Amino acid sequence: MTNQAPAPAIVTSAPPLPTLPIPEQPSTAAVPGSSNTCISNVAFPNFPLQYQQQMQEIACHLQAQDGLPASYVIPTLQSASFNARAVALMTPPPPSAIPATPYPWWRYRDRFLRQSRLNQGVQFWQDHAALLHAVSRKYGVPGPILMGILNIETGFGSFQGGFSVLNSNLSLALALPGRRRFFLYQTAETLKLAQRLGVPPGTLQGSQAGAMGMSQFLASSYLRYGVTWNDPPGGPMPNLWQSSADVLASTANFFRGHGWQSGQPVLGQVSGDQGAVVTPFLQGKHPLAQLRAAGIQPETASRLPGSTPVGLLRLQTEHGSTLFIAYPNFYAIMGYNPSIYYSATVWAYAEAIKRVING
Repeated sequence: MTNQAPAPAIVTSAPPLPTLPIPEQPSTAAVPGSSNTCISNVAFPNFPLQYQQQMQEIACHLQAQDGLPASYVIPTLQSASFNARAVALMTPPPPSAIPATPYPWWRYRDRFLRQSRLNQGVQFWQDHAALLHAVSRKYGVPGPILMGILNIETGFGSFQGGFSVLNSNLSLALALPGRRRFFLYQTAETLKLAQRLGVPPGTLQGSQAGAMGMSQFLASSYLRYGVTWNDPPGGPMPNLWQSSADVLASTANFFRGHGWQSGQPVLGQVSGDQGAVVTPFLQGKHPLAQLRAAGIQPETASRLPGSTPVGLLRLQTEHGSTLFIAYPNFYAIMGYNPSIYYSATVWAYAEAIKRVING
């Protein structure tokens, strides 16, 4: 790995952001709760009229609360545009009077364990085995777990999203009031990330939710956990679109920051039907010793202390309702995505790819 990361895989054919003039005599408005002032009497031509006031508030927030200069904020927001498709894709469906049939975990899992996905994993392993071992040694996160993330998120980089991250974050902040604070924060982080990368914010590409690169990092995660493999602090920014080394190191760094514990298990299927009373353990976390005392034992014993907080999950496999013990590393994966199905599938793919690779 050289000390110069390649340029991010952004839309290089896109023209630079136009430098739009700030009004010659702009008025200023005070931001509530702040003594700072901001540019306010500007229009944002690519956003519907109903959102103009909110866009002015967002512009003020970015200046006063996030410390971004008006000379950067105003032209950037005026060049951005509302993306109705991102909003439609991210808007939850209306509640139905008819209860939905539960979607079993094994069907979700098998979408990502198809033979084509396993073949992609084998190829990725063959191409990057030494790197995967090195990253695992440094961060303590097994290579197959990292591969499970890349498999689910982007099919090992084969589909990374074609949305403008800035447009998505702004549109979602405007159209989803319940998540406004979150997407406003991601908007600010996107502008800061673009500054660090030295690229126009509008050229950063990702998913409709504003996630970027092979591992689909949000802007805030990119800034906090993104690392350039084997480069010293203060070096070039990591390239999470094209550099497998930076992607693997950054994803492992994310897990370490969310409590990953080297050498510990993720999930363990409960051994047999021993008549144990499991209902009290199906909510929340409990000391491992309590599960053992209740007769709930994993098929593969662990050496974790009895005080280790674990969860008990009931997942539908192809063999029916199945109990699993979820260890702390399972919840570290949930820091990436809070879905139990997602985290269990990362683990399942890691187990499957290990079987394939080891013959």
